[in-house]
Amino acid sequence: MARKKIREYDSKRLLREHLKRLAGIDLQICSAQVTEATDFTELTDKEPWLSSNRLVVKPDMLFGKRGKSGLVALNLDLAQVAQFVKERLGGVVEMGGCKAPITTFIVEPFVPHDQEFYLSIVSERLGCTISFSECGGIEIEENWDKVKTTFLPTEKPMTSETCAPLIATLPLEIRGKIGDFIKGAFAVFQDLDFTFLEMNPFTLVNGVPYPLDMRGELDDTAAFKNFKK
Repeated sequence: MARKKIREYDSKRLLREHLKRLAGIDLQICSAQVTEATDFTELTDKEPWLSSNRLVVKPDMLFGKRGKSGLVALNLDLAQVAQFVKERLGGVVEMGGCKAPITTFIVEPFVPHDQEFYLSIVSERLGCTISFSECGGIEIEENWDKVKTTFLPTEKPMTSETCAPLIATLPLEIRGKIGDFIKGAFAVFQDLDFTFLEMNPFTLVNGVPYPLDMRGELDDTAAFKNFKK
């Protein structure tokens, strides 16, 4: 298995498109990609929500801990986003002993929220490990004792019964929505041959799950059969 990291922009694009196809869940998420070649006027014409929403901007460079590194800006207007990008584009960052310039950003609507959940799905040799927590966000590692985990053997589908232990302590009014979301995300994971999928955090907007931060890896050896997807 060859694990290939993909950008957050692409992770969210794939989740949005295929969650609707496979599970009938319509994620109302928007995102735009910004590079040195981006013309903000053209981008706004293509994505008009950029000029009517408060925004979040962050590098989309396949590394984590962006918030702890001061590389995430919240509640900006489009002019402030453009300035943030201009000041950091090409700047060199060091993560895990590796240095590289920042070349790509992701811009999204700013979503005020109170709840932060954590979800990860990891492909293992004999199946998949699914982890969920009601205490997601920037301090997830410090709250790892609150993460619930289940292992699903290869070829075994995720049912309401297998998902139940992960969401057992959630309030009843949101348990079903989050359970359906976890099952749908797992269906996308399997169908597109993801090897790793993490949402930290995701929240609820009008009762519907909404990924705020996301990381994904694909099985590169499966590209031949998933090319069109």
